[in-house]
Amino acid sequence: MTNRQCGKLNIGGYEFQVKDCDSTKLYIFDNDEDIDEERDFISKTISMDVCFEKGQFGNEEASPKLVINEIPTGKADIRDTIGMEFEVGSVEESIEREDTLYVFEHEPLINYKLKVIGIEDGLMHLKISGTAVTDGYSTPVQTAGFDGEFRLNI
Repeated sequence: MTNRQCGKLNIGGYEFQVKDCDSTKLYIFDNDEDIDEERDFISKTISMDVCFEKGQFGNEEASPKLVINEIPTGKADIRDTIGMEFEVGSVEESIEREDTLYVFEHEPLINYKLKVIGIEDGLMHLKISGTAVTDGYSTPVQTAGFDGEFRLNI
């Protein structure tokens, strides 16, 4: 197994490969709320920016980027997040969290579910699926289902 970041994202039937670059990052940090309070342990928070290689989306080329902001895990050890699921059920929640999918512009996710599948060779294996706005300027607003599976450096 290689320790290169890899995977793919399918948006409305169009597939994009993870771009293994400095802009594709999984962030793991101490939960600020735990630090401000007296706790038995400091839990971890994760977030991610995942860039994808240029590909075809409809009649245009696009280089998507998925941004998922802070997810408190409640776990002191990142390995304890294996099997954890996180869900955003509405566009309002996504907008509040500032989770976005960039296709042509940064657009909110309508809903999604993210699951930590495993950790191996310094990579976190993640699966995500949901619905995203792909063109907020069109009338009506364009949306598409998406799903992805990728491995990101810890």
